[in-house]
Amino acid sequence: VKIGVAAAGTLALAGTGFVKLVLDKPSRPYKEGSVGKEYDEWTELGYVEYYWGEHIHLGYYSKEEKYRNKPLREAQYTFIDEMMEFGGIDPAADSEAKVLDVGCGFGGTSRYLARKLGPKSDVTGITLSPQQVKRATELAVEQET
Repeated sequence: VKIGVAAAGTLALAGTGFVKLVLDKPSRPYKEGSVGKEYDEWTELGYVEYYWGEHIHLGYYSKEEKYRNKPLREAQYTFIDEMMEFGGIDPAADSEAKVLDVGCGFGGTSRYLARKLGPKSDVTGITLSPQQVKRATELAVEQET
């Protein structure tokens, strides 16, 4: 019986070590430019825009709202408005604000902020993906932003 318990313990320890080795190994290597290339591919295929719309972020739902009662697109705009309020940006008082949208995707939030703040504002979006820049530019022209 002692040998069986010891063998089971050894086997469990070895199994745990193997699982740790597998889980500690990255699923894919991240090399210079690899994230931007993934974003390029997702943008070209239209996946992100199809599922998320112009904003690659979640939405905001108040305590009274439930996610099933508010469309994602509306919640995404509410999220941006909440972030502006959190950051102390008032569109009426800060019409000349300078905003940097880091990780802007294809610019939905940047364009929304530019429209909300007005023509005297300076809104700049940056992304790792040349394809996202291209799509953001196309959408800015289409939407006259």
